[in-house]
Amino acid sequence: MSEIERFEMLLGRTGVGLPRGVLGFEARSYAEAIAGGDADTARERFRHLAAAEHWPELRLAIGAALEHARGADDDPTLDDALELVTVDDPDNPLSLALVEEAARSLAAVILRTDERLAVLDRRLADDGASDDLVRTVGEIVVDLLDLDVEDYEDEIAAYLRVGESNASRDQLARATGDEDVRSWARDELEWITDGAEGTAAHALARFAHEDVPKDPAHDAVWVAAVLALVEEAVEIAAVDQSADLELEDAG
Repeated sequence: MSEIERFEMLLGRTGVGLPRGVLGFEARSYAEAIAGGDADTARERFRHLAAAEHWPELRLAIGAALEHARGADDDPTLDDALELVTVDDPDNPLSLALVEEAARSLAAVILRTDERLAVLDRRLADDGASDDLVRTVGEIVVDLLDLDVEDYEDEIAAYLRVGESNASRDQLARATGDEDVRSWARDELEWITDGAEGTAAHALARFAHEDVPKDPAHDAVWVAAVLALVEEAVEIAAVDQSADLELEDAG
């Protein structure tokens, strides 16, 4: 196992990593190279450029996150990682592991988006499937922004308690959709559809180029995303309930 792989395992276990929202051009190019199966030499160049792009600005924040993880993790790899935080050279194994983990995660998003758009293209060709378009927009935005149900746990719980209605949906959108995250959602949609072909990709590109409405309840992109999170929350609750019943039966 290489040093980079050793630190990748640590990052995966602790949840420490480069936030998707900070990834710049070089890191995104590296993710696209991975998704596209480009030659190792091209990918290696992007990886080093991405490390140089992010390490100087983020290494102290990464160090703080690793320090926070120390209380729950006694792996000596963590101590080795903390020593590397003091190193200025971005080509150190921790820096490269951070880029590797972030780029591979984003590459997986690119591939999932391609699959979703291909499926949506077939559905749109069959019957128009406007509901499928909205659902796909929501799923893709959640994936691109790396949103999590826990990020909006209270707001989603309140929505589910009240029940689905136009008023409760509007309230959910307003409670969760600040302007920055909604603008970011459109930027990500623009990036992921840039140069893409097909009816579905062009439909998403139109969403991306619309102005961000002042009222989150009138923002079709954000409403689709937060409803996708609601669906995910319901699925998680159903799985948890099933697991609890199995434990009761076993007892």
